[in-house]
Amino acid sequence: MQTVAAMANGLAWFLLALGLLTDGATVFLLVTTARRKRMASGVPVVALLFYAQFCSIRSALSLSCFAPVLAALCLIHLGVQWGLPVLLARQRS
Repeated sequence: MQTVAAMANGLAWFLLALGLLTDGATVFLLVTTARRKRMASGVPVVALLFYAQFCSIRSALSLSCFAPVLAALCLIHLGVQWGLPVLLARQRS
């Protein structure tokens, strides 16, 4: 049973890493295409799904789900998806 719990915990951390990677890729695409006529679009919900799955797996295993950290990640995600494109568009104009 401990092996299954350890694998589930590893999966949770992997999902968190995927969410961070998705947000990082979005920032990279936005910054590199900001000078062009059209900017790249991100994937607004995907990283949030990864973050939610991380929290649900950790909660199912009766482990701490790092709610303050996840709230901060969600705020950063919102800034990446909606704040950064607006900021870059203003600088371009």
